[in-house]
Amino acid sequence: MSNRGRALTYVLLVVIGVGLIGWLTGRYLVKRQLVRSLGSTDMEVRVPAARKLLDSEKLEDTLPAQPIITRSKTAEALGEIGTDEAIRVLGVILRDQEEAPRRWARQALVKQGRRAISTLMAALPVGGGTLEETVTALEAIGPTAAPQLRPLLSDRSAYKGASQGLSKLGPTGAAPLIMACYTVDNDLRVAVLGDLGLEKIRAAIPAARANLKTDMSQADGIKALGQLGARVAVTEIIPFLIVEGKRIDAATALGLIGDLRGVEPILATMAETDKGYREAAVVALRRIVRKLGPVSYPPLLRDLKAPNPWFRRAAAGALVAATSASLNAPLVAALQDPDPEVRASAALALGWPANTPAVGALVAVATDPAWRVVDAAVKALGNIGTPAIGPLLAVLAKGGGEQQATLHYQIARAFMALGREAVPALISALGDPSPEVQKWAAVALGGIRDQRAVAPLEELAKSASGDLKWVAEDQLRVLAGTAGS
Repeated sequence: MSNRGRALTYVLLVVIGVGLIGWLTGRYLVKRQLVRSLGSTDMEVRVPAARKLLDSEKLEDTLPAQPIITRSKTAEALGEIGTDEAIRVLGVILRDQEEAPRRWARQALVKQGRRAISTLMAALPVGGGTLEETVTALEAIGPTAAPQLRPLLSDRSAYKGASQGLSKLGPTGAAPLIMACYTVDNDLRVAVLGDLGLEKIRAAIPAARANLKTDMSQADGIKALGQLGARVAVTEIIPFLIVEGKRIDAATALGLIGDLRGVEPILATMAETDKGYREAAVVALRRIVRKLGPVSYPPLLRDLKAPNPWFRRAAAGALVAATSASLNAPLVAALQDPDPEVRASAALALGWPANTPAVGALVAVATDPAWRVVDAAVKALGNIGTPAIGPLLAVLAKGGGEQQATLHYQIARAFMALGREAVPALISALGDPSPEVQKWAAVALGGIRDQRAVAPLEELAKSASGDLKWVAEDQLRVLAGTAGS
């Protein structure tokens, strides 16, 4: 080849190379501009950009590297496009690691209605936040999704998500779940019983009762019956109170149902040494007391005087849920019980809004040798609310010297438990003739940390002397650390 021919070849290669580089650069710049447009606040800019990237099959690969807000806005744009490819990419965004893109993808898929169901079904095995958004989307689409979800109950990777989704689709979704309560697949029974109970689908009560006869799913049947408030099953649940591994579930279920027939059987088990069970049993009794009120009191008042401290603890603990002045006398008497847990529960039980007759008794145990009793009394005084302020200030006004300092400190803690609602009365108390009232009102105001107290405390610091002046200044230093909060 002549020199001239070689030169022409080199020139041609250079031209082709430059042209290729220019073409690639142009494509890159166009793509970069389209990606930037995905983050625009203007939907009319975002939608065309997303459509062009979809058409060029570059959107899915581009999105993971983009900021959260861009991924979120892209999901919204894809919801407007609504093509099959847009729905497919929304399914990818639904699996995003961040909540915001998942949420926008879910909303965009809901807009597609039935067309999005298969995409949502494919996301059910993913779990976590993706599962939550998927179930929410299926619920929004409605019962029309149920027929397609039903077969997934037999899919080992998706049955849990399918159960959650179906449980939110009304009677159409509940029907296959109720049937699944009778399946030989124990894992599936457990899943559907849990979801039927959570969604309070009372049509599932017979199926849940049937599971009480199946050892592998008895506990889940008990839980479901409790969540369903199945009074019809109370007598069937009671025997499980003495069955190892089922007793906590049984007590919890009886508490959720809130039937009087559960009180005596639960109380009868309170000599049980398992602390976890006793705590669950007391919570159950409280729920029954809260629901039924005075009709549930007699057996508890009886056991409040039982020789066994476990029974007294249970009775006092259950009465924490009561709000009846008729209980004041027996509960005040229980403040003298030799067992500190009984005394603490009795104190808490006296602390309900506006129960001012109990203030004196609670003040009397505010120096109990057991810290849990003191804390319970302080909390109870706070729960009584602003009606307790006057009587508590009156106790402070009596003075009493050094031996009363501990009591007065606990009264200040009770004011702190009252919080901001006590501030006006405490500010007023800074002008009380009694230095003891002024001092502990100041301490309480510092503990509450409300900036309304700054100016009154500054006035007190100017006019006071000695210990009172130091207390006022110290609380001002405390409040200075919370300025602007």
